[in-house]
Amino acid sequence: MSLRTKIAAALAGTLMLAGAAHAQGYPERDITVIVGYSAGGGTDVMARTVAPFLEKYLGNGVSVVVENKPGAGGELGFTAIANANPDGYTIGMLNIPSFINPIIEREPDYTIDSFEPVANIVSDGTTLVVREDSQFKSLDDFIAYVKENPGVMPVGNSSLGGATHTSLLRVLTPNDLEVTHVPFPGAAPSRTALLGGHVAASVMGIGEAAPYVADGTLRALATMRAERWDQLPDVPTFKELGYDVVAGSDRGLAAPAGIPDEARDALVTAVDKMMQDEEFQAAAKKQDLPLNFLPPKEYGEHMRSTKEQMQALWEKAPWIQ
Repeated sequence: MSLRTKIAAALAGTLMLAGAAHAQGYPERDITVIVGYSAGGGTDVMARTVAPFLEKYLGNGVSVVVENKPGAGGELGFTAIANANPDGYTIGMLNIPSFINPIIEREPDYTIDSFEPVANIVSDGTTLVVREDSQFKSLDDFIAYVKENPGVMPVGNSSLGGATHTSLLRVLTPNDLEVTHVPFPGAAPSRTALLGGHVAASVMGIGEAAPYVADGTLRALATMRAERWDQLPDVPTFKELGYDVVAGSDRGLAAPAGIPDEARDALVTAVDKMMQDEEFQAAAKKQDLPLNFLPPKEYGEHMRSTKEQMQALWEKAPWIQ
């Protein structure tokens, strides 16, 4: 089933509701999209790519303004989304599992039920990368070294307990492997440390690594996507190499729980039309955004199933001591 057919089938019932929503006037003023990370990261790039298309399909001449609220691995931004006035004019980008992991670690100022799912837009599969001149030419080379030298290999990630860190744990833990995890405040500084030789490898989203893999600066050993990505077709998946792990950062749009039905339906419809827009698809490709649409129901179910997976991982390998 094509992306266009999948979206249309999943949201057919919502479109009629959203038509009524527009008749009632939403949106009547500008909309703020909160991003819990600094400008220039994968989530910020996605939000700024999405914003003009939301403006286009929400109509009424409104602006969609991206507001960065970085801190605590995205938690400050997630909390701001959850606690915003549920009127449909403050929404935000959620990252799975990054917004879920604090719920497992402790009791943050939100739960999964604090959010109204709109749609998942991007799934940036965690990818293991090394410098082009690294001794590791394949995932087998990397694993063999880690087995022989437990705890020695320094591997950068985008935050302690974040998507890339916990993705790697899902590979290491079942196989009794150990590395030295080196957290950084985002993919960019992790990549800089790798290029500078301060870590031997790094885990980051495949979209975040793509420009550097394409120009030969970095080598991608494997990705945790379900299937190979057509923009980097030579990068194998962990699954095809014998590691049954699909993981990464799923980035989508959500609102505070309790927003009016008309606002929710209008937002869902705007995303529906955006995902079918060839201009948006071209913009996403240019920005190395691996699109993966999930409508509201499936998006919410994915949140809950991921929480179960991360809870099981936490019980075996708690990432914060």
